[in-house]
Amino acid sequence: MMKNNPERKAWIILLSAFGAFCTLCAVVPSSLYWYAINATTPYLSEVTSVRGTVLLTDGTADLTSPLLDGNTITIQENFTITTDDTSQAILTFPDDSSLTMYSDTSITLREIREPRFSFSYRPALINIEVQKGRVRATASRSRTDLNFNLLTPQAQIALQQGSFSIEVDDQETQVTTRLGQADMTSGDETINLSQGQRAVAQVGTKPTGPLPAAKNILSNSEFSLTFTDTWRIYVEEPIEGVTTTVNVQPFEDRKVLVLKSEGRDNVHTETGVIQEVNKDIRDFQSVRLFAEVRLIEQSLPGGGQLGSEFPIMLHVAYKDADNNDRDWFHGFYYKPPPENYILYNQPDNSNEALARFIWYPYESVNLLTTLGPAKPVFIKSIRIYASGWIYESMVANISLLAEE
Repeated sequence: MMKNNPERKAWIILLSAFGAFCTLCAVVPSSLYWYAINATTPYLSEVTSVRGTVLLTDGTADLTSPLLDGNTITIQENFTITTDDTSQAILTFPDDSSLTMYSDTSITLREIREPRFSFSYRPALINIEVQKGRVRATASRSRTDLNFNLLTPQAQIALQQGSFSIEVDDQETQVTTRLGQADMTSGDETINLSQGQRAVAQVGTKPTGPLPAAKNILSNSEFSLTFTDTWRIYVEEPIEGVTTTVNVQPFEDRKVLVLKSEGRDNVHTETGVIQEVNKDIRDFQSVRLFAEVRLIEQSLPGGGQLGSEFPIMLHVAYKDADNNDRDWFHGFYYKPPPENYILYNQPDNSNEALARFIWYPYESVNLLTTLGPAKPVFIKSIRIYASGWIYESMVANISLLAEE
């Protein structure tokens, strides 16, 4: 019939062409619009070595080059940046967002892009993989304008506008919100963090949080029976007739550290434990030392003639911002000293008198505000020791509480 109806055939061809034309009129502009809205261009960033030598590896060329102290270079996607224990770096983006890298940290810039056209409503994108170490991320815009995401071996972290600390090792990821909000996803669970909160994601377990921002940066604070794995015992060899001991023993349903010297009086001895901390704290807002202490025996009054021998002394060894080695001390005693004995009352060397036989929960002032220009930026070690003649003292639950 169609062969015998050329007019009908013409109409079909005409209508098909018109349909194709209409389709093209709809598809081409929408495709162009989709492209214009979704097209992206590399979002360049600058990396600056603020301390030491930083290594830069271009993943596309597999080339590694050093970035020396004080120098800046422009990089883009697929670069890996690595700091060692002597270096530190900061990445800055065109919108004033930034990422500070502390010592022994490695990151890779997976995606760093912004819309190609200014009228696009799509947000800029920053996806950074943190393999290890500690970083401070600052997002300058909200999620509608900037998707700032961090990927670690244990979690994915989506940042809102604000400032955040992320610490990563082989076993866990810790996220702390200093300002703003963040979402940490591990497995099938997401934890929403508000300002001043922290969350932890560990290998093989559900994420934990929200937690208070303060965290203990000491290991084995409860003095388990295997405390010598993290605490090193030291003893100044006493003369004959004096016995000094350091041990952990049960007391009132918990483990306590006991420091003791007995035997011959009027003979100086010193004994204690040391934990190597080696922690960069330059980005913390507060660092406080907490311990429960109990004084049992003390034959040398006060802190001795020079104010340096107490039945319990807490000692933090650290470095200041100029890399100077410094020390902070705090002593405890119950026997009052003679008037000619020294008792220091300084920000870096103080003491206090306690009642005998009681447990006293001591908490230091914020070391980052009281020590002024001499404040710590790197904690080397903490020492708990007893010094004097005859003494016996106990320490439990010692913590070095750091708050982002």
